[in-house]
Amino acid sequence: MSPRRTWLRVAVPLVLIALATSGAAWSPRLDLPLTTGAWGAPGGVNSGLLLWYDTAEAGTMSLGPRLRYWFDKSGQAQHASVSAGPFQPYPTLASGVAGLQFSGAAVQLPASIPLEPMTVMLVFRQSNDGLSHPLMGSRTRFSGIAMEFGRLRIYSNGQAVGASTARTVTGLTITTVRTAAGAADGFQYNGGAETAFNITTTESMNWIGGMFVAGTAKYFVGTIMEVVIWGRSLSSSELQAAHRALGAKWGISVP
Repeated sequence: MSPRRTWLRVAVPLVLIALATSGAAWSPRLDLPLTTGAWGAPGGVNSGLLLWYDTAEAGTMSLGPRLRYWFDKSGQAQHASVSAGPFQPYPTLASGVAGLQFSGAAVQLPASIPLEPMTVMLVFRQSNDGLSHPLMGSRTRFSGIAMEFGRLRIYSNGQAVGASTARTVTGLTITTVRTAAGAADGFQYNGGAETAFNITTTESMNWIGGMFVAGTAKYFVGTIMEVVIWGRSLSSSELQAAHRALGAKWGISVP
C-alpha cells in the first residue's frame, strides 16, 4: 500500500519588482499607471491638476542618455515624449540643481493644454536672460508662453499680451501664468505681486520648450526643472501655497 500524500496550499503575496537600466527600452503603453495621490501636488493643491513633470524625481525620467520620456506625477498618466534627434534635452546640474538642459528640441505633450482657463508654474533658468525663448507653446500654431528679452508674453495665434517691462528677477525662477475664462488673468515671478493681463482664447499648447513662431519652430535654451499645470485658475491662497512649496524645494526666495 503506497503512502497517502497530503497537499498543502499556501497563499503568499506576489511582489512585482521592476528594475530599470540606462539601456532598457521603455514604452509608455506598458507602464504601470500612477494613481491620483501618488504624489501630493505642490502646496497640497491637487484639485484640477492636469500634469506634473519634475526633474527632482530622477525616477520619472527615462534617459538613454538623453531624455526619451518624462513620466507624469499628476496621476493622469500624461507622460511626455521627445522626438529622436541630436538636440534632445539631457540631465544636467545648474549651480548644483538638477534639471533638463534644452537646446533645440521640445518635449511633446500627449494632450493639448488649453491656454484658458489654466494655471502653469515653471521652474527654469534661461541660458541668457537677454534673449527670446518660448517656454511652452503649440507645435503648429503661434500660440503659447514666451520670455522675450526679460518680458513675459502670452501668444494667441500670433496676437500677444503680457508684460511691457522686463522682469527684475533672473536666474532660477518660478514663473506662473494664470488664466481665467471671463475674468482677469495674471502672471507672477517667484510668488511676488501678480501682474494683470487679459486674454480671451481657444488656443492650446502641446510643447514644453518650444513654439511655432511665424512659420518656424523655435526652442527654449536653458534648464527646466519642474512644470506643473492645473486646468483652472488657482485662487490667491492656492497660488501662495504652491509657490511656497516650490520655493522651499528649489531654494528660491518666495514671500
